[in-house]
Amino acid sequence: MLKTKLMLLVIVLAIFGTVSSGLAKPYSIYEIQYTTDSNGNSPLDGILIDECSGGIVTCIFPGKRTRIVVHDPNYPDGWGAIQIKDIDQMGYLDSISVGDYVRIFNVTVEEFRGTTFLQMIAEDMPSVIVVSSNNAVPEPLVVDVNEIAAPVYESGIDGYFVADHSAEKYEAMLIRVENVVVTDVNLGKESDNYALQDYDDPGDTSFSCWVSDYQNIERDDEQLYHPYVIPNQRFCSVTGILEQYTRSSYDLDYYQLLTTYTGDLKRYTPADINGDCMVDFSDFAILCQYWLWGTE
Repeated sequence: MLKTKLMLLVIVLAIFGTVSSGLAKPYSIYEIQYTTDSNGNSPLDGILIDECSGGIVTCIFPGKRTRIVVHDPNYPDGWGAIQIKDIDQMGYLDSISVGDYVRIFNVTVEEFRGTTFLQMIAEDMPSVIVVSSNNAVPEPLVVDVNEIAAPVYESGIDGYFVADHSAEKYEAMLIRVENVVVTDVNLGKESDNYALQDYDDPGDTSFSCWVSDYQNIERDDEQLYHPYVIPNQRFCSVTGILEQYTRSSYDLDYYQLLTTYTGDLKRYTPADINGDCMVDFSDFAILCQYWLWGTE
């Protein structure tokens, strides 16, 4: 009964209150995310904001506390995306779909384990308005692995830390790394991270990043990784949502690329003869040049 009353009140506020207010300042995702803080914390951390002008939903993380990822297409190169969580499990995000353009009201900015969230807390009467649906999801931003660099191990305290937080600008954004290979596994707090390294620089371990499949809907819950992920597996590309994970109690601070489904993992195949990550007539033409070669 309480949940029903709260949801009704949210609807009333959304229609007659928050939305109609011309005095409340709407913050863009950029204004919430952009920071010069050395740890990557939002300047609005801990503040209840009346409105976030929002953007397009690029991903939904189902679970006990549903999360959505929203990207403002006005900022394709950084500081343009954020995660939103229904922290009290009130169902605020249940009707939201990927491709919806949403605005968000009465949410608290919170740095939770390194990631900036907009927390939907029941007592604040939050709401989400779908402005339009079926919008094209912004294309992943292609970056080098060293732009979301893996953390460095510090043996003295048995911890992993990023050298700096330059990857913060990509937090919550849809990111793609290309031409990479799995070089290490069983990393991170839950041992569910694996390292990807630039395939063309196999000897340079600085060109690597960490990835996790814990939000991949096509990963078996009993497995740490998606079945495609094995040591020395080469990928044409790996796509995911970038998340920061910080736990001072475990001496951990790193960025991880979260894959969401099998399509995020594009494996290299030997049928791609020319190595351009496409199997097409160009490869067939090369094959034809050598057809029956060595049989004469």
